[in-house]
Amino acid sequence: KQWYQRRVRVVAGGDGGKVALTTATHLTQHGVTVHVLVLDRPTGCDGLMNLLRENTVEGISALPSVVDIIIDGTQDRNTLNRWPSWLDGVIEWTEGSSAPLLAIDPQHPPKMPRSPAVAKWSCALGAPLLSQGTVGRLFLVDIGLFPAAFAEHRIAYTSPFFDKFVIPLHRTSPS
Repeated sequence: KQWYQRRVRVVAGGDGGKVALTTATHLTQHGVTVHVLVLDRPTGCDGLMNLLRENTVEGISALPSVVDIIIDGTQDRNTLNRWPSWLDGVIEWTEGSSAPLLAIDPQHPPKMPRSPAVAKWSCALGAPLLSQGTVGRLFLVDIGLFPAAFAEHRIAYTSPFFDKFVIPLHRTSPS
């Protein structure tokens, strides 16, 4: 399928929900069919919620049975530490789907009732903080903050990204 023909499911909740909602907004602006499930409304996201009003579904049972990718904004430390009642249902729905999972800023605390759904990929503003669980393949993403911050302070900056905005990070074997 072409990217614009894909059906995407976005789950927003906790701190990672803000990034998940922003991702959903960008995808809808590019013509991608997005279904947004907001279980914990992230603070400060009223504008994003208004933009996504037509794409929001109520409850896990209202999600489509077939999607092409799942973007999960529920794997942040705050959400996993308090383990809301809806999280088990999200994990079960995600694990029951054959769609690959992109985890937004996964930060798994040491003690959880169970592991979150396994991600094929992860996107984070820094290295994911994990005590258990897996994050799939990691990518370093240029979000444009560092060049602006360096320029503001008149510091010469050379981006490691060159003409790319995503760099895959590879695992190395322990010595």
